[in-house]
Amino acid sequence: MTLNLDSFVAVPVSSELYAEFARRFPGGVSSVLEQIAQDFLDRTAEDFDARDPRGQGVYWEALFLPEGSQIRTKHYGEFKIAEILNGAITWQSEEYPSMSQLARAMRGDTSNNAWKVLEIKRPSDVKWEPAIFLRK
Repeated sequence: MTLNLDSFVAVPVSSELYAEFARRFPGGVSSVLEQIAQDFLDRTAEDFDARDPRGQGVYWEALFLPEGSQIRTKHYGEFKIAEILNGAITWQSEEYPSMSQLARAMRGDTSNNAWKVLEIKRPSDVKWEPAIFLRK
């Protein structure tokens, strides 16, 4: 039997822990550790999916806006706020394919540089930040 070493990774564990596994399960340490790891992943899958929204969001060039991020602009003295919902840019129950098109819609169908006219507040942010500052 030949092993394909490209399908494995090395995970450091203490030599004492490995020795105890080897004592209890001679000849099968890696398969036991793999079963334990898989069992852990299976048992925690729902918890992880329910509390970790990192998989959903929108990329605006290199800037990632996670689920729940808010996007706002001020137009004629009024703040208009959109949000990242279900992996989409949403404003007034409509989805927009880009920040540029969102900025255009929020600002009365006028041409704008979205980086300059939009502010962002991600779920982890305390205050609104101009998008241009987050672009760097």
